[in-house]
Amino acid sequence: MTVTARHRRPRAPKYTKLALGAAAAGTMVLVPSVANADPQPTIAQVNDQLNKLYQQEASADEAYNAAQDAQAKLQQQVDGINRQITAEQATMDQTRTRLGGLAAEQYRSGGMDPTLQVMMQADPSTMMEMSATVGRVQANNADTLTLLAQQKADLAAKARQAAAKMALLDQQTKAAEATKKQYDGDVAKAQALLNSLQAQQRAALEAEQARQRAAAVAAAQAASQSSTSSSGSSSSGSSSSGSTKVTIPSVSGRAAAAVAFAQSQIGKPYIFGATGPGGYDCSGLTQAAWKAAGVSIPRTATAQMQGLPAVPASSAQPGDLVFFYGNSSYVDHVGLYIGNGLVIHAPHPGTNVEIAAVSTMPLVSYARP
Repeated sequence: MTVTARHRRPRAPKYTKLALGAAAAGTMVLVPSVANADPQPTIAQVNDQLNKLYQQEASADEAYNAAQDAQAKLQQQVDGINRQITAEQATMDQTRTRLGGLAAEQYRSGGMDPTLQVMMQADPSTMMEMSATVGRVQANNADTLTLLAQQKADLAAKARQAAAKMALLDQQTKAAEATKKQYDGDVAKAQALLNSLQAQQRAALEAEQARQRAAAVAAAQAASQSSTSSSGSSSSGSSSSGSTKVTIPSVSGRAAAAVAFAQSQIGKPYIFGATGPGGYDCSGLTQAAWKAAGVSIPRTATAQMQGLPAVPASSAQPGDLVFFYGNSSYVDHVGLYIGNGLVIHAPHPGTNVEIAAVSTMPLVSYARP
């Protein structure tokens, strides 16, 4: 079994994001820098290109986290094998010392055949007794030599196992480095695309994105509150997403601790491969939130989805994990559900931990730690 096989996945599917407003798409275009240049993309087209780059970045981040996780597990295995090697080396040294004592004894006796030594004893009455002793010594000597040979073989096998693990660890390290380069390249492309916008165009893009996020949060909350009011359910707690006030349904126990932690991280930056406290990637945030609640969950979004009990969307509760972009085998993104159709998540480079509507991303599944 290779460690990397579990993390292989098909190319990430392409999803259509919310379109930008018609006014922005129709009127604001990039100004060509030179005469007769190719037509420049509209703001809406730039937004679509950015979304694709962000998706590629998410895939690279997930792959990097998987490689890092595999590295850590392999390192633990290598460390364990090395401890076994040290212990077996000590045992083998003891066996060699034992054999050395037997050899010294033979040397002191002149290397004479034990049977002949018995025959030369002055007191014939002791011959039978000493003959039995010599037999035991010879048997013990043979057993010790056999034990030493087995210990040497075991030690050699452990050394080969450690070398194989180290080679695999080196492969994982190189894979992580290559993934990091891919990620850095996608981030650079996204930044270059943003830099190609004029200040007015970039401001319009950011304002439209913020408007869409706020509208989606408000719509999700309104729909959920309408549903809960008709059923007599109550909510408690609040937070904010931009200028939108968010009400969080009451929750208790460890889920409450996880939600409270995630709320306290809102505004911290997305950082590639980070698990806090200064910043997070998506799965780093959810892992840290549940760690604050006293629960250990896997590092990557895919491992979290595969390793935790799934729950249907209709039964989702605050504290559950929500997975996006992918399928039942692999996902690129995860957030912490807080009720009312909303999640707290770390979106992508250049953004901060925020509240978003589940409906704005392609949903895969829910799970409960």
